[in-house]
Amino acid sequence: MDNTASGLIAPLPGSLPPHRVRYLPITDRPRVRWPNDARVALWIAPNVEHYEFLPPRDPQRNTWTRSPHPDVQGYGYRDYGNRVGFWRMIEVLDRYGIVATASTNLAVFDHYPEVGSAMVERGWEIMSHGIYNTRYISSIDETAEQAFYIECIEALRSHTGQQLQGMLGPAVSNTALTPDLMAETGLIYHADWFHDDQPVPLATRGGQRLVSVPYSMELNDVPVFTQHHDTGEFVAMARAQLDVLRREADDSAGGRVMCVALHPYLMGMPHRVDGLAAMLEYLMGHDDVWQTTASRIAQHYLDHHYDDAVVHELAPPKPQQSPTRVTASPHRLAAPPAHRNVGKASGTAATASLGLATTRQAPYEFGPAHHQRGMDHPYYDWSPLPGRAGFEWPDHSPLAVGAVIVLEHVEWEPPPDAYALRRRSGGLARLPAPDYPQLTIREYGHRVGIFRLLDVLDRHGIATTVAVDALTAEHYPWLTSHLVERGCEIAGRGIAATQLITSKNSESDERDAIARSIDAIEANTGIRPTTWFSAEGVESFRTPALLAEAGIDTVLDWPNDEQPFLMTTDGVLAGVGRLKGTAPMVSLPLFLEADDEFALWHRRVSLNGWHEIVTKAAARMHLDGTQHPAGARLLMLTLRPWLAGQPFRAQILDAALGEVNALGDIHTATAAELAAHTRSFSGGTPAQT
Repeated sequence: MDNTASGLIAPLPGSLPPHRVRYLPITDRPRVRWPNDARVALWIAPNVEHYEFLPPRDPQRNTWTRSPHPDVQGYGYRDYGNRVGFWRMIEVLDRYGIVATASTNLAVFDHYPEVGSAMVERGWEIMSHGIYNTRYISSIDETAEQAFYIECIEALRSHTGQQLQGMLGPAVSNTALTPDLMAETGLIYHADWFHDDQPVPLATRGGQRLVSVPYSMELNDVPVFTQHHDTGEFVAMARAQLDVLRREADDSAGGRVMCVALHPYLMGMPHRVDGLAAMLEYLMGHDDVWQTTASRIAQHYLDHHYDDAVVHELAPPKPQQSPTRVTASPHRLAAPPAHRNVGKASGTAATASLGLATTRQAPYEFGPAHHQRGMDHPYYDWSPLPGRAGFEWPDHSPLAVGAVIVLEHVEWEPPPDAYALRRRSGGLARLPAPDYPQLTIREYGHRVGIFRLLDVLDRHGIATTVAVDALTAEHYPWLTSHLVERGCEIAGRGIAATQLITSKNSESDERDAIARSIDAIEANTGIRPTTWFSAEGVESFRTPALLAEAGIDTVLDWPNDEQPFLMTTDGVLAGVGRLKGTAPMVSLPLFLEADDEFALWHRRVSLNGWHEIVTKAAARMHLDGTQHPAGARLLMLTLRPWLAGQPFRAQILDAALGEVNALGDIHTATAAELAAHTRSFSGGTPAQT
């Protein structure tokens, strides 16, 4: 068998490309013993990340797939994790004495030093998750990848004094040479291999010792929640995982590894954090669980089990078939010496030998990190929750609750060059125009669902803002007038759900679209809106500045917080400034997790799950607004008449709002009123930290 082209290890029987590991069934391997004869080594991996607002273009993988960059909804959702969710999550981790292994985009230490300091002060291990989660190593060449590891090592050492020990690839991206290059720069473990319940030796071209420490894609809140499970199911999964691993650790293979992967923008949500506490209460309640870090697992395995595992792997296969024996040092897996220094040409040969595609595009400009403090856009400042002065609503209410109803029009024949989301909700699937299901389901909302929602909100006294696009205002003048008569605020929403404002628009086209939306509402209601909620929550880089130029002073697109904040729009674009006499821009963060489209359509959360999200989030925000130094919170619900206005869903909303109101001391107001109070409270100037 020809094994000289791979530059890796000799492909022994049972070894599959890329020959990094040999098949070793759990029923036939040396026994692993953890310190104090623990059955399970448990490591908790918070993923502390930064997604760039405008990342470099990757030729193989699009960072933000929902819309052209920037995707303010996706960006804001993750920004919430660093501003709010991280701080709520560490309170629970501290309560159970967790020493975490933080899978960290290392630029977090530059952008958000308070987050970095909080991790260091707790003695957490920092595992590299790359520099940014929007720069993938799968598209770079060997020289750039070598520089990447050096940058990671130096960045961590400069900020923390820690020596980097291991990595989970940025967005779990890798190249064929990743283990080699990691080992050559001194790393001892790789967390991207999900193939076992125990550590496993990984072969490297230079013979350095490298260990796979099992991370988890199953006990990981991202796939758990995107695959439509709820918090209770996640807790049950973790409990069952530990029960089975503890039981199996009595077999000949011995101790197991269990990883729980968390993200602050998910498990730090108010309706989930109590579930994290319940999970840790169970996991930490067993004397035979070693709660530790990934590097300690790797080092213990290297010190006590690596050599035995290599010798066992190299033993003749069973039953005996007179195989070719390969001799190797116990400290390395066999590698052909001629390939210890794989350059660009030989790296290409290695890729071909592994059966991988050889038609790679030219590497993109990966580049070094932007080592700067704060946000990577000009619209608002970095503001970690613990550092804020106490915010208050009128009458000292700990929680404000508002609702934003979305009225949007899907065109019978959209313009051929209009950008529309691939996953636009409603109907069956994307059909050629005219898409009857898409059209008629929204028509149901305009004809029936809107009135059902208004009745529910009125019954519970919830002030309502209705976001209306231009075509809805023009085609349904009776409806928009009726909304004004009922006391609803009318907000702008662009032209139509089939004509989004994105970075593909020119500045003049975007300015015209904003003007048409505002003018259509004014023409049909007599009121010029000052609040804006972009169609599908999609903006261009220019949008906030152009909205301010058009007289908009309140925006609802950024789901990144639980408190409102002021945005800076002046001076962002040359020659573009706030309309004279208008107030500074306020962002009112919508609570994306409870958004009916996001929860019920895209994530397919059950009705009971949606009820739980709304009620648990409100209860926790109410508690935090009462007790936390940062002060009062905001729960803004987003509702679509064709979706939440269906009879069976409106009933759930009705019940949930009843429980929310039962908390007491609830403030409610329209978006414009909430924004006006925010300006008054803050003095009308964007906060500086």
